This record gives sequence, C-alpha cells and structure tokens, in this order.
Amino acid sequence: MFKNIPGSFTEALLCSISEPAVIFNSEISVIWMNPSAELLFGHSSEFLSGKKCTELFGGMLECFDSCPVEKSLSTGRNEVLVVDGVIYPQKLIETFPYNTCKEKLVLAIIHSVPEVDRNKALRRDFAALLNKSATLKKAAPDIVNTMKSLTSVSVCGVYVKSNDKFNLFLGEGAPEFISESGITSPSYLSGEMLPFTPGDSFPNGAAIVPVVTQGKKAEVLLFVGRGTIGTKFRNRLEMMASVLESCIARLTF
Repeated sequence: MFKNIPGSFTEALLCSISEPAVIFNSEISVIWMNPSAELLFGHSSEFLSGKKCTELFGGMLECFDSCPVEKSLSTGRNEVLVVDGVIYPQKLIETFPYNTCKEKLVLAIIHSVPEVDRNKALRRDFAALLNKSATLKKAAPDIVNTMKSLTSVSVCGVYVKSNDKFNLFLGEGAPEFISESGITSPSYLSGEMLPFTPGDSFPNGAAIVPVVTQGKKAEVLLFVGRGTIGTKFRNRLEMMASVLESCIARLTF
C-alpha cells in the first residue's frame, strides 16, 4: 500500500497503533486496514478489501448524516465525525485525505470504540488451535507452547490425573508429578507450599491451574514454574483452562 514510501514506514506505524485504521479509495471501498481494525471488524484486510464503508459502519447512524470519508474526498481536508457525549463530545472517526500517482485515498482512524480485547483474540486463536486435534496427545505440544508464549515462562507442563495425583503428560523442566489431587481452583503458590517431591526446586513458587470438568473435578492441570506471575499472565492461564474445559471431553487421552 505504501510502496512509494521508503521502508514502508507509514504502514509499519499504522500497524503499531492500538486504534483501528482503514484506508478507503475514491469509491469509498476498503483497500487496506491495520491489525486493530481486523480485530474490531472480525475479518482480515484481504477479506474486507472492496467492501463499502457502509458495510463496516452500518449501525452508526451519524455516518449516514455526515460521512467524514465522503467529506474528505470532496473537500480534500481532514474531517472529524463527532457526536455529543454525556459530558464531552466524542470523536468517532477522523479522516485524512491524500493522493497517490493513481488515485485519491482517505485514511480513517476510528476513535471512541471499545478497546480491542486482546485476551478475547487470544482465546479465539487458542480454541482454533485445539480444534485441529482429536486427542490430548496431539494437542499437548500446542498447549505447552501456548503457555510458554502467553506467560514468557519456559518451565511449563500439562498434567493428567492418575489415582490420587497428577502425572506429567508433557512439559519442559516441570516436576514428574503433582501430589495434590483436590485442586479445583487456580493456585499461585510460594516455594515452600508446592506439592512436589523435595528434589524439585522452585524457590520462586509456581502456578497450578486446573481444567475443571462438568462434574467439578479436575482431570488436567496446567503448570507454570514461576512465582510472582502478574495479573495479565494469570488471566491468560485461566483463559486457557477455560477453553480446555469446554473441549476436554472431546479430546480423548
């Protein structure tokens, strides 16, 4: 899209911002959008290419009365679509017209929309990953790699219940088993509280998150060998467990 700009700096810049950005041509059709816009509209830039502006903002009545994209194309100036908020006016869409050697284009930055839920996108991607596997054996490498990716911790493991303990199913640097069989909620334990054999050394503690079935019993555990895991990483671990809970009956062992 920005081949005329050395190093595609503008495109890299737009891809780095959290606000959705869309580029329209003179027919008010989509020709490009950044990753934040793809998350907002739920489709890839390639899929939405050629779609009309009204297909994206069909529920925004203000656009029909005062379309900033149309205004920018006709006036050649920056435009802003504003609506009255409870206290302050809200800026919804800001447009910036510019010309290439072939046509007129408009860059639209979308404001005042719910922040793109990154965890929601991660949940969707993890669920799609699990749908590729029919057995826990095949899914386990993806589960471990996702834990490592989402928590930035390399010591991870997936455990399966066997009698009164959980045995390591697949992992890296994790203990061979976890002796506590009554875990039903996420546990973020200090080093001295870990249910491991004395030979296992995790002085900074660890996270143990159960995958609870409909019978309120945990058949699988997710383990991350680290103590002070921040709220973001805890939420991501618990999100993974939640996704696994919804499909654990389908994944044969």
